[in-house]
Amino acid sequence: MRRALDDLGLPSPGRLRVPGESTNPVLLSDTGLAVKLYGEHWCGPESFASESEAFKVLRDAGLPVPPLMGRGELLPGRDGWPWPFLVMARVPGVTWRDAAAVVDRPTLLALAREFGRVLRRLHAVPLTGSAVLRPDSPTFPDLLRERRAGTVADHREWGYLSPRLLDDVEGFLPDVDKLLAGGEPRFVHGDLHGTNLFVDVDEKAVSGLIDFTDVYAGDPRYSLVQLHLNAFGADRELLSAMLEGAEWERTSGFAREMLWFTFLHDFEVFEETPVDLTGVEDLDELAQVLWGPA
Repeated sequence: MRRALDDLGLPSPGRLRVPGESTNPVLLSDTGLAVKLYGEHWCGPESFASESEAFKVLRDAGLPVPPLMGRGELLPGRDGWPWPFLVMARVPGVTWRDAAAVVDRPTLLALAREFGRVLRRLHAVPLTGSAVLRPDSPTFPDLLRERRAGTVADHREWGYLSPRLLDDVEGFLPDVDKLLAGGEPRFVHGDLHGTNLFVDVDEKAVSGLIDFTDVYAGDPRYSLVQLHLNAFGADRELLSAMLEGAEWERTSGFAREMLWFTFLHDFEVFEETPVDLTGVEDLDELAQVLWGPA
């Protein structure tokens, strides 16, 4: 990490620390910077490309995204993996997860409402990328097709849902082309979990969005899955506050549509959802338990 900072002529830190778990190694410096390395495995090449593209697309969007300070490779021009890296400014505030553990209920609802406003602006960012963030990118629909084919087997392995309920999922899920038909692709952040969202508790404001490795030109409903099931812990009152802030119309079919995207999501989305769902054997009931009105 020190080598990366030195290569870019950035201040040498006295201390570096690991902020928490991360697929790609991240260290924070005491000089106010974050260094992120991308390995050869665990989709490292794709993650580096997506995050680099996202920073270009978001550069002038006026969103709470950390400035990109530079990029490079630790081993340029050598055989083997070059270990690319990005250096960003650290975002202020605390993670949503840390804030949610200590703030009162009115403050948490205000923060959820404010994040809805930020999410609305994020979805409105022009898709000016050259790969995954261009309007005609096939990445998102291809992902949904892959997930549609594998979701039942994965959920049987994960064990969060009733086997009886999973018997009905194949017939419940729509064709991906029909699901996306008529929708305008938007900037989608697919991993809005509780440590990728930062807030200023005193100001009741969103202070940072990070980790743009799972971004797409796609359907904005997809971005709600990790946000609600991970960051919000499936708290439907927080979901309602966020939707209010986003000026998101909650139609009569909202819960059912969101259950589609729950099954089509790329992650093990129930891993940190603090709700026992094993006794739910009806898909419409599951849709309401997770995505219905508070």
